[in-house]
Amino acid sequence: MPSTIAFSSQKGGVGKTTSAVNLAMAFAVGGYRVLLIDLDPQGSVRYSFGIKEAAERGTHQLLTDPSVPLRDLRMSADGQGLDYVLSNIDTLKHERELAEKIGDLTSLKRRLDEEAQDYDFVLLDSPPSTGILALNAMTAADYVILPLQCESLAIKSLKRFLHSFRELQMTHNPDLRIAGILMTMYNRRLAVHRKICRQMYETLFDSVFSTIIPQAKEIAEASAIGQSVITYNVNSIGATAYIRLAKEMLDRFGFRPELAVK
Repeated sequence: MPSTIAFSSQKGGVGKTTSAVNLAMAFAVGGYRVLLIDLDPQGSVRYSFGIKEAAERGTHQLLTDPSVPLRDLRMSADGQGLDYVLSNIDTLKHERELAEKIGDLTSLKRRLDEEAQDYDFVLLDSPPSTGILALNAMTAADYVILPLQCESLAIKSLKRFLHSFRELQMTHNPDLRIAGILMTMYNRRLAVHRKICRQMYETLFDSVFSTIIPQAKEIAEASAIGQSVITYNVNSIGATAYIRLAKEMLDRFGFRPELAVK
């Protein structure tokens, strides 16, 4: 059984997709078989892999048409051990159709249970909402990672999510766990970033990953040309941070330690 990890944030622009893509790549270069699914209608994952054309088939078929097998929807990052399913839910009409066609909130979980058994990890890039796509992700996931930018508005959105998390557990997925809060876009030269980071650790302790994702030019450069920062410059501080995050996940939850990233 793969371990399924959802990335969730009620606020956009916090590095959610960037973190999902780079953690997926970090696991893949460590020898794991990884599937990344873009459930966000913004469809940012395709840009992270340098794909300009919109996907004709993707998460819409994954969620609504079981006659189309997962193998026909996925694409592969060449030689990396990483597959991905792109979002093709790019209009309000598609979202309305999706809401009408999905009978319950277990559509994604059923597909993964049936067709994703060859993977070690499934990563889900969830939309910044509490709609049907986000709830499908939370119902399918074993763990959720909460990216948090070092600013007050992001903390307010985190508080809203944490307040609703227990209800979500009770109503949709009692086995769902918060893997951790991931501090992103951190600039140690800014006093406000240092202050917020310190407050998070003092308040939430082990709920916050010890790994912090820095505000690094290599991450922005890699994203701009359609690569993960790991394939762009594996020796950069951005790549090192995501590889460290993969190791922290492996250590924290005991994911097949014999294949841990070296």
